[in-house]
Amino acid sequence: MSTFHSHMPELEQEAAPKNDGKFSRPQKASMTLSMVLLLYAIIARDLPLAFLLISFLVFMLRPLAEKHVGASLSNAMKGFSVSLGIGAIVMIFL
Repeated sequence: MSTFHSHMPELEQEAAPKNDGKFSRPQKASMTLSMVLLLYAIIARDLPLAFLLISFLVFMLRPLAEKHVGASLSNAMKGFSVSLGIGAIVMIFL
């Protein structure tokens, strides 16, 4: 008679695919849509929307900068995009 000793046997986990800096199809679609909306925001002179979209684009381009330049620029872009996004939200309510 076999007994259960409160732990399951370890299963081999597949290695996660490494992100090589290429963008997936949904990421490309979202960046394209945000560029079109950015063009509209510039034409309509909607500054908070333009800032929010620039923030999104900078955040989405971080992996590309990390691959070609380094992690320090990627971290700076992350901080810049977050602060620009918060600033855009504050501009909406002012």
